[in-house]
Amino acid sequence: MSQLVALPDGTELAGDYKIVRVLGAGGFGVTYLAEEPELTRQVSIKEYFPSDFASRTKDLEATPRSAGSTSDYNWGLDRFIEEAQTLAKFDHHNIVKVFRIFRANNTAYMVLRFEEGKSLKTWLKELGRAPRQKELDQIVAPLLDALEVIHKADFLHRDIAPDNIIIRSNGDPVLIDFGAARSDIAAHSKTKTVSALVKPGYSPYEQYAETSRQQGPWTDIYAFAATLYHAVTGKRPPDSPSRMLKDEMVPVREAALGGYRSTFLEALQQGLTLAVDGRPKSVAAWRGALMAPEPERPGIFQRFKDKTEVRRRKDEEQRAAEAIVNTAVPPPPDAPGPKGGLLDFVDSLKSPAAAVANPPPAPPIAKKPAASEKARAEKADKPKAEKKAAEKRAPLPPPPRPAAEKRSKSRARPKPDVASRPLTRGLKSKLIIAAGLAAFGFAFHDRLPQLLLVQQSNITTGALPAAPSSDLLLRQAAEIKAHDTAIVHLAISGDGRHIITGAKTPELRVWSFASQQPTGTIALDDGPATAIAVRNNRVATGHANGAVAIYDLDSKRRLFHFKRNDARIWSVVFAGSEDRVAAAGHDWAITLWETSSESAPAAVLEGSENAVQALASDPSGQWLASGGADRIVRLWNLETRDVRRVYRSNADFISALAFSGDGGSIASGALDGAVKMLSTANNRTQRQLDRHPGSVTAVAFSAPQDLLASASEDGLVRLRSLKRPRTVIKLPGTNVGAESIAFTNDGHTLLTGGRDGVLRFWTLPDALVAQSN
Repeated sequence: MSQLVALPDGTELAGDYKIVRVLGAGGFGVTYLAEEPELTRQVSIKEYFPSDFASRTKDLEATPRSAGSTSDYNWGLDRFIEEAQTLAKFDHHNIVKVFRIFRANNTAYMVLRFEEGKSLKTWLKELGRAPRQKELDQIVAPLLDALEVIHKADFLHRDIAPDNIIIRSNGDPVLIDFGAARSDIAAHSKTKTVSALVKPGYSPYEQYAETSRQQGPWTDIYAFAATLYHAVTGKRPPDSPSRMLKDEMVPVREAALGGYRSTFLEALQQGLTLAVDGRPKSVAAWRGALMAPEPERPGIFQRFKDKTEVRRRKDEEQRAAEAIVNTAVPPPPDAPGPKGGLLDFVDSLKSPAAAVANPPPAPPIAKKPAASEKARAEKADKPKAEKKAAEKRAPLPPPPRPAAEKRSKSRARPKPDVASRPLTRGLKSKLIIAAGLAAFGFAFHDRLPQLLLVQQSNITTGALPAAPSSDLLLRQAAEIKAHDTAIVHLAISGDGRHIITGAKTPELRVWSFASQQPTGTIALDDGPATAIAVRNNRVATGHANGAVAIYDLDSKRRLFHFKRNDARIWSVVFAGSEDRVAAAGHDWAITLWETSSESAPAAVLEGSENAVQALASDPSGQWLASGGADRIVRLWNLETRDVRRVYRSNADFISALAFSGDGGSIASGALDGAVKMLSTANNRTQRQLDRHPGSVTAVAFSAPQDLLASASEDGLVRLRSLKRPRTVIKLPGTNVGAESIAFTNDGHTLLTGGRDGVLRFWTLPDALVAQSN
């Protein structure tokens, strides 16, 4: 027998392939570059050849080295074929594609797509510097999606390292050279070669064990984190066994050679945790931290502005406090004092000057010690009776502030004599209103519960009128107990006949708007909907598995089904037609689907810098707005499929978008509670509306009255007329709050989906509708 390892160049296999040269060899196989003349393409061919217990005969057949190794050889051959069969099922852009599996020469061969490019190891070396954050993100995000697909199939890569990631010529990464089979073979064979089980620096500690019982997705996460550690620091981490004895690995934050997101570095550090329990258990659990944008830090001008604003507010509060102390305000009627009752109290409010001139009797002052009496006697001998009279009429000085609140001498500024100047009209009004409210509460304390009950059942203006106008009261007209849990999806059909609601369950429920009775249920084949959109009589749904479906509202049947990859769908919208739908995914792209073809998308809109989480289409279907984790709103032209507008003035993730009826404005909501109006005519923000206290969950325009409603995760819903944006109607919620909102097609009713599963109908006041016309 000969000890030849690799097949010679020019060897033909299966009559279809011709070996060109050896690409690489390892302990369990040889990889060749080969030609496939029939298809005029090059392929990679991986041969099962465990060199520890196999040899090659002169006629090029592989054979066990000895009778004792026959069992191991055959067992490994079966595992090799099983791995090839599993890999052949993956159809992912970033996972090496298996074209064919065949047996020959007493062994087996796996035919793979030949990936033209360079390994990540070579790419990093030729780069000549540490990769930038954006460059890494373009590699990391697709590989995370690929790993998630692999793990969902209950499979592991087990050999992620810089030399097993190929960077294609167009910059796309691809995972190659899976090590699952050879790890199993090495663990099973009697010659347990540790070098076949692990890759020093990149393999976690549990991979050094003889069994794979402790291995799981967290095993690949460690290897991927170690690979990225190599990318950002220029060197691999220490071997995990040596780290177990004495962990001398320099933390990622300290070793990084470039400027990277703090969240990114922290996620790498977590992925490199030695203990299995300390690592993320899945790609989904790791992705959020790894890809999350850096929290925006205010610039020097913003910090100066914030400090100035804080200082100004403190000054105003201090001056107001001093003014209140120095102004004689009569006590409320229930306070101890001379008899007079409510009427005397109200009369005194009408003339604050009279109250100052005739203050209520002061409580008796305790007699001071003799030393103080002597001092007062000396002071009384001073001439000028007028000065004495003025001192008696002057109000008491404000109490001294605690030392902790005093300004330093370097910052001290003279303050105007608040006590000596007359009250401003605004301050008088505030004091009168405050005292009046106190008197009102005292006089009508027995009726306050009834008044609060009325307030809870109506939406009142956010201003502070003496009594809310009945023209601006929004009254609940009806309600439906639609779900047992929160209503997260809410929409109305194009003809206004159907209401569609959804919770975090694999179904949608359809209701009749006229009778407010259920008309049926749509069972969702792909699990709970992560997003819905309605146009005419169809509803589109997006799902966590990357699927998009279209259902008919009358028949409740699925009409179309689309899927490009396994990236989670965050938002769906019909784009100008019920036969075209756009889907925003976690793969940083927007996919356009048309019902004429379910097998391939009509277009993929790329260019976002992170996951796209919100979409909106204008009524004409010409424009598409997108936003997400990169904090940028983009306006796409669906005809040319390019970006026409970019809006960057956002401090947090974009969570909701909506077009106005005329298409001239876009409403955007963000996780920080901000609601903005953006102009489609330019890149400017038209208005910055009142911020919600919680993350914005939905925004909606009414048609054709141009009313805007917004909801936030704390349950607060706000309604305003865009022609009078300062008139805000707040819906505090019905003790549980609402997360989803929708207007009826005539614009006269607002629907809210409650956290308690109740669908509520609110009739818009005629006065508000008139304002918007």
